[in-house]
Amino acid sequence: MRVRLVIGPGNRWSFQAEPEDEAEAHLEPSFGSSGMFARLWQRLLAEYHHARRAIEATERMRWIREGLRRLEARVDPSESLLRRMRTATEVVLVYPESLSAALVRRRFLRFLRRRSRAHARGMALNALLLPVTAAMAVLPGPNVFFAWNAYRFIAHALARQGARRVLRGECALRAQAAAEGDVVANVGPSASHSVRDGG
Repeated sequence: MRVRLVIGPGNRWSFQAEPEDEAEAHLEPSFGSSGMFARLWQRLLAEYHHARRAIEATERMRWIREGLRRLEARVDPSESLLRRMRTATEVVLVYPESLSAALVRRRFLRFLRRRSRAHARGMALNALLLPVTAAMAVLPGPNVFFAWNAYRFIAHALARQGARRVLRGECALRAQAAAEGDVVANVGPSASHSVRDGG
């Protein structure tokens, strides 16, 4: 898995994963050794998308639809990058030749520690909300509140696992210098798989 250092306006650093190849796109090992969480993740995805289709097709659920869109806009764009690290055998950091490999590694590991802590907090919050959102099943229509909350809990767990896997040394981390023209610069904050690491 190759991750490029992106330097944007104001010398803001971010890390952007290169697109998945076909083999990587189909590789999604179980969460842990039993595979229980992998099956739960697939079930939650199916339930979440079923609930989304239901509210998209019903005009009286417009306020729920708008609320979900606002929530989705706030999701950390680095989640998919971190989840991909769960399956990677090696992470290659591609950075400009003008920087040192030690600096890039240090900043990347700092980014992973920050995101791991943030996803741990997200897991705790969503776990606390699970009983509340489950109780909303008494309301008519699909319980999109529970589906979203459970979906977010598992998403946080998978992203945290990916970050911790690299931090624990279970996935090789290598830095590779590239010519300045080969490194993306000035990418906006909405770029896919990019995440800011200010400082």
